[in-house]
Amino acid sequence: MMRRALCARPGCQGQTAAWLTYDYAGQRVWLDDAPSDAAGDQWSLCAGHAGRLRVPQGWTRVDRRVARPSRFEPPEALVS
Repeated sequence: MMRRALCARPGCQGQTAAWLTYDYAGQRVWLDDAPSDAAGDQWSLCAGHAGRLRVPQGWTRVDRRVARPSRFEPPEALVS
């Protein structure tokens, strides 16, 4: 299944930098590096939204990304 190459956050035009996966029963959230195509029920996030991701109280956030950006990169549409 092909996923769009843009961040899933409404109004964001940033390129996909990470995949977000939820486990509702286990109250866990995973962030993985963005592969060429997604598998399963994953959401695409840009580097900025992935870096600022907050999970619900009591949930565990697992960041499995290998290459983490060091700072926020604004979407190209916002850079003149």
